[in-house]
Amino acid sequence: MLLAIESPPGGVAQWGASDVILSAPADPDRTLYDPGLQQTKGSYPVLSLQPPSKSRNNMTPFKSFAIAGIGSVGAPIAEELLKQKAAGNAREVVLLTRSCTQSSNNKTLERLASHGARVAEVDYTSEQSIISVLHGVTVVISTVSHMQLDIQPILATAAKKAGVRLFVPSEYGDPTDIAETGVLKIKRDFHTKLRELDLPYLLTFTGPLTDFILVPYFHIDFEKGTATVGGDGNAVNSFTYIPDLARFIAYVLTHLTPEQLYWKTLRIEGDRISFNEIFKQYTAKTGKKITVSYQTLPELEAALKANPYDVASFLSSEWAQGRGLVGKPEELSNGLYPAWNPKKVIDVITQ
Repeated sequence: MLLAIESPPGGVAQWGASDVILSAPADPDRTLYDPGLQQTKGSYPVLSLQPPSKSRNNMTPFKSFAIAGIGSVGAPIAEELLKQKAAGNAREVVLLTRSCTQSSNNKTLERLASHGARVAEVDYTSEQSIISVLHGVTVVISTVSHMQLDIQPILATAAKKAGVRLFVPSEYGDPTDIAETGVLKIKRDFHTKLRELDLPYLLTFTGPLTDFILVPYFHIDFEKGTATVGGDGNAVNSFTYIPDLARFIAYVLTHLTPEQLYWKTLRIEGDRISFNEIFKQYTAKTGKKITVSYQTLPELEAALKANPYDVASFLSSEWAQGRGLVGKPEELSNGLYPAWNPKKVIDVITQ
């Protein structure tokens, strides 16, 4: 076996008690580590590789990415990663799809492929199918909807076997680290699965996604001038615009080192505001009044009891209690992307 000795920047590899890094410069994403190779002191040295926690691989940003779920969140993230690829900060962006010919996102896939993405058909019921398409990928980003969270365990298991080094699970909403019920609890339980696999995760909490939840499905219709919210509407939550989320994710994945990302939680927001304040700002800027109705917590609980799959009522209850707040101001991760300039809610809904 031939091994290349790569000298540190501006110097030469050191002998004696210090470590010597052996690496394959052509593929910095791949970890080379053999704990059986040890260095000998006081005699002709035997070269040793630094363990993963200290290796050059953990100092080099990731370059190869696969995205599962090319929808309202996955497609923008893919677009931003492709921009990073064009800038030389990424090597490969793979889009996982159940069918290249029957996907409802065909036009989106074609557009992303035309910008340099590789589209890979995968069977999410087959571990081997997933492993085969993840060969050479070091980061898997899951953006599947709440109705598809059941594919994440097999995706993660296959990713681990394929050599993936970081898994970004489908979060992008309210914090799940203390969730006890509903879809948020399902997401939290998956964190345990990743720990069992010893597959490092990167969690991303954003609060409600501005352009996803301020819509009629969630009983907010600016065009008609009507809205229904939970509680008294005064609870403060974090809000993040999806294109801003995508820019942030693409930036940190291609600019931060693995050690800065392993087992970490990103808490980001574009705005910190209540629903009542949103409506007040909207009226002040547009002159259009919003007629607001309020659902009490008992009413929302009754709706959930009648229909446990009523996601709108579940999330309305969460937001009524301020559970969409990603953390204290001093806990925010916004500063990891110095040039990030996320939009305020009012700028999104009036653009």
